[in-house]
Amino acid sequence: MTHSIPTSLRLCGLALLLAGCATPQNNYDPIEPVNRGVFTFNRAIDRTVLRPVAQTYADYVPGPVKGGTSNFFSNVDDLFGSVAALFQGKFKEAGTSAGRVVVNTTFGMFGLFDWGTRMGLDKGNADFGQTLGHWGVGSGPYLMVPFFGPLTLRDTADPLVRLTWGPIDYIDPLAGQIAYYGVYVVDARSRLLPLDAMLDSQIDPYAYMRDAYLQARWNKVYDGQPPHQLQLGEGDDEDAAPDASGVAAEAADHAPGSSVPAAASVPASTPDASTP
Repeated sequence: MTHSIPTSLRLCGLALLLAGCATPQNNYDPIEPVNRGVFTFNRAIDRTVLRPVAQTYADYVPGPVKGGTSNFFSNVDDLFGSVAALFQGKFKEAGTSAGRVVVNTTFGMFGLFDWGTRMGLDKGNADFGQTLGHWGVGSGPYLMVPFFGPLTLRDTADPLVRLTWGPIDYIDPLAGQIAYYGVYVVDARSRLLPLDAMLDSQIDPYAYMRDAYLQARWNKVYDGQPPHQLQLGEGDDEDAAPDASGVAAEAADHAPGSSVPAAASVPASTPDASTP
């Protein structure tokens, strides 16, 4: 079975297994005090509400139900992934993802069963943040979004596209929309439970997650073959990494009390294609 998981969380989960030390001063985090406050808030909500619910879901919901739920959201992910891959010129991946949607929506009963994988149609991983990076749009500043998690200004494109044109538009009334996203979040969170101990053991969980996310996104934009190492802080080799100090300075000058408006104030022309 192929499971769906929010892109930002999936990347963090992978990167947490690969990342080394966190960078004390990160060039991409100009509003770090605000982001840390949001991170603390998100962690409190997670520990008191989301993690217990996800743990109960993982422990007591039958496997076939959990598998069908994950497959359903994976099918939605393939739909958006096919378009994102197409805009990157990855025609084979776009066609494969579109084929998965057709097969799993029809023979798989609206995605509850993953027949596409059994037929040799591999799941892609394209998203719209990656697409913008492919076009040369810089990442912009790092954001910790309330009730969501880590993003960069550029990566907000993916959840915004999914929110605007996703299945939620066809669900009515409001209670149905809340139920849809509730199941989506719990399903995704339940598959990140094995990583909790790793994150909790870090001296600075916030910096560890931030650096892991930025490194994962940097690698993803270049399909795992970046031209050089990502410069996260002043201690990195400046000759082998991009200079993001201009992005940080711009965002810091405009940072209000909320992380998202601060990020939006950064001019799109400031970052270049070498940012993550």
